Amino acid sequence: MNEWEELKESLGLTPAKGYTPSPAFESLDRLIRVVRLQKGGALPEPPEPEVYLLYAGVLICAVERAGGEAFIDNILWKPGTMYFDIHRVAGDACPVRKQVIAAEPAVLIALPIAAVDAVNLEDAPLFRLYAKRHEENITDLRTHKNVLLCMSAPERYDWFLENYPGLIDRVQHRRIASFLNMTPVSLSRIRHAKRAKT
Repeated sequence: MNEWEELKESLGLTPAKGYTPSPAFESLDRLIRVVRLQKGGALPEPPEPEVYLLYAGVLICAVERAGGEAFIDNILWKPGTMYFDIHRVAGDACPVRKQVIAAEPAVLIALPIAAVDAVNLEDAPLFRLYAKRHEENITDLRTHKNVLLCMSAPERYDWFLENYPGLIDRVQHRRIASFLNMTPVSLSRIRHAKRAKT
């Protein structure tokens, strides 16, 4: 069984899970491609806009402003998480450049956005799943922004440990510090203080 077949199984997109693929979905099967990234590798720009489903690994979404300053605005790590690269779709109209980097070897399933949109028009169960995953992504981003605005640095660190279990040992600490809007030195101090308490 390949990565796409396993991911379909985990997402419930198989007859065994009660899903009957529409003809449009079956045609989508022929358009998928598997993207493999080595640690530190960046997601290449595709010839046409794509939507990605994370199969394995951890992805860091770094946003670079026009002045060159970069920050981490998202960390994708749950299998089946959807990544929709709105910045590439928006093209020159978007004032930031987004780069997706593998924090560890990663495997993604890539599908042309136009083809997915066409299938969604004909396949209600797939549309519901697509909409649910998209809403989950938006909720995660909104929660992250609220955490940055409302929590102290130690609280942000605790939130990260609770909501991103195990990633403190899988992602470079400078990237986690950026994600939590603190300096690497601050993150190191918080970690040291918490270890001293235990």
